[in-house]
Amino acid sequence: MPAITKLQAAVQARPDDIKAMEQLAQLFIAQARLTSDETLYVRSELCGQLLETQNSNNPTALLLRGHSLLAMHQFHDAEEIAGRLIKIRQDMQDYALLGDALMEQGQLEAAVPVYQSMIDAKPCMPSYSRIAHIRWLKGDVVGAIEMDEQAIACASYRDPEALAWVTARLAFYQWQNDELELAMQTATRATQIVPEYPHALLVIGRVLLAQGKAVEAVACLKKAAATLPLPEVQWALADALHLAGQDDEAAIVLVSLKQQGAKADPRSFALHLATRGVELDQALDLAKAEVMTRRDVFSWDALAWAQHAAGEPEAALISTRRALAEGTRDARLFLHAGIIAKAAGEPSLAAEQLGKAQQMRRQLLPSEQRLLDESTAN
Repeated sequence: MPAITKLQAAVQARPDDIKAMEQLAQLFIAQARLTSDETLYVRSELCGQLLETQNSNNPTALLLRGHSLLAMHQFHDAEEIAGRLIKIRQDMQDYALLGDALMEQGQLEAAVPVYQSMIDAKPCMPSYSRIAHIRWLKGDVVGAIEMDEQAIACASYRDPEALAWVTARLAFYQWQNDELELAMQTATRATQIVPEYPHALLVIGRVLLAQGKAVEAVACLKKAAATLPLPEVQWALADALHLAGQDDEAAIVLVSLKQQGAKADPRSFALHLATRGVELDQALDLAKAEVMTRRDVFSWDALAWAQHAAGEPEAALISTRRALAEGTRDARLFLHAGIIAKAAGEPSLAAEQLGKAQQMRRQLLPSEQRLLDESTAN
């Protein structure tokens, strides 16, 4: 990226140039958001450390470090830095960092008032988008859509990546609400803001899969995977290739997923392994490690699903109840909960959750739809 190269040269020439160092760190974060390349977050965090050597209470340095640590899933450390920032000042971005760190640790009740302080400090795109996410986690998809629309209304084309992100999130919520055509239109709009924006391409690919358009989904998901090679994207691409009759290419994608998945996104990779019924010890180890640092509903779901696949029905039932505790409306959560409840001898819970999964089956991958059909047929 030319801008990064230029700033790196400037910092090498003048290590005391604080402004150049701040800009370089921010560019690392912006590029990492597009590519999910963790090494860029490491570089941003290093920039923050260097800035701190010049001023230990430099708010910009602390904020850069906090965001980098958050992205690297070092949530407790990010929370500690956010606390330091709030003691120094009460900026909207400081509350955002603290709220994010709490949310990722599954502390939604503690995160909500922090996000309210964020809105009180500055009603804007970042604050509205976070409230949208909280509403979705709490099962209020319609409320999430409304709040994300507010976020878009506050966004600016001067920051196209942020605008594309919040627009892609709106498409995601619309897809979760089974508004497929609207989700397609919104995601397409995100790709017009940032060409081939991978998070939007993923939504488009999932909508195409839901519509049975496997060949079109393959083309879209290939573009997404090229920039964003995360397990969730590669899993969707492999399913689309299989549905399109391109099994040899699907096998190649699965090999790549096996090689990179544990490092790229251990939680999604654990889900993938458990769904396929392979490498179950690894799936369980990855899921347990995730719950140790990231105790949100999706980590509990990954643990529950890995425990179920490993033949631990009682433990899986305990974990899946935690995954359902916030009321999140997600087809995969419902599918896993239903299958786990059935295996654990809880027929009423199984019927309830499988019924919810059936209502949202278009949000499941083809491989997951097959699991749903097998579970409801027996």
